Amino acid sequence: MKKRKKMALTILLVIIVVSNFPPIYYFIGESYSYQNKDGSFVFTEQSSTIQNFEMAELRFENFKIRNPQNHNDILFRKFKLKPWKFWEWWNMFKNSEKYKLQYFN
Repeated sequence: MKKRKKMALTILLVIIVVSNFPPIYYFIGESYSYQNKDGSFVFTEQSSTIQNFEMAELRFENFKIRNPQNHNDILFRKFKLKPWKFWEWWNMFKNSEKYKLQYFN
């Protein structure tokens, strides 16, 4: 019985670790969306491409420079945190800044 529990725990840990590897995450990863308060800036991130969070920040900074009259200068995330999705854990750890943004519904 003890051996079965140990084997089950080992298999579970292997699944969690493997599902967080980039090649696997590419197929099961989500797209994330960001916007400012009035929706005049919108960006959708795509997993495993150059359209990542760093690009969202860069484009938002350029948006603020090109639109100084727009006072909605806070970037919000449009996605909810889902800690039960263990395949997202590495992404949450590696890109923690995007998860610190305020949620906008």
